[in-house]
Amino acid sequence: ISKNRIVRSVFSKFALLYDHFEPWMTRRRGDKWRQRAIDVSGLKRPHRILDACTGTGSMSRLLAQACGSPSHIVAVDFCPGMITLAKQKLRNLHMARRVEFRIENVEVMPFPDDFFDAVFISFGLRFSSDIKTVLKESLRILKRDCPLVILEFSVPRNPVLRFFTHLHREYFFPAWVWLRARTPYAISHHLFDSLLHYPDPDKLSRMLIRTGFDEVEYEFLGRGAASIHRAVKPAVEG
Repeated sequence: ISKNRIVRSVFSKFALLYDHFEPWMTRRRGDKWRQRAIDVSGLKRPHRILDACTGTGSMSRLLAQACGSPSHIVAVDFCPGMITLAKQKLRNLHMARRVEFRIENVEVMPFPDDFFDAVFISFGLRFSSDIKTVLKESLRILKRDCPLVILEFSVPRNPVLRFFTHLHREYFFPAWVWLRARTPYAISHHLFDSLLHYPDPDKLSRMLIRTGFDEVEYEFLGRGAASIHRAVKPAVEG
């Protein structure tokens, strides 16, 4: 509960600046990585899609562009400021009718069992206070033989790349945020500090398997700066 309050407070203060700073966080590859997540999902004419931890709606925008008109996208986030910006973003692009925005906590999702054809979580799982609970909820609301796709920042395995990634996240990015917006270090630092306790790709894969997912696989993006996990709810119960 305390972590949820901290994250909600941070993003409430940071919401208006997030889209300006994301290119620095993703090295201008955010949309490319999200599109890759959509590609590896293997979506086939989905009816309902959940964009969990939608933030400012960037994944919902790409999903609306990639999926046909019969599909319905539900985007949830527990920060009202982010949802407000996401709605405005899609309204400006004339996509507002394609996406239903809701203020919800992904750890307690108000959806029935076997409801969605796909669940996407992009750059948001690390902020959850209980990752295991989010994975269990995702499994519950997914239809059988349907995918969960997780896009998240990662730590490169190459020592040299890991060193420069650390410099970027700990020093260059917070300094740039301070120069551009006079945003306190404590706020900008939290965007990457949450990675300290986030499971590495192998551990997250094991967590997905223990939760009950099948066909668990992952790939690195940006030389290890991010990773995509794809897992499928078993087609047969048990």
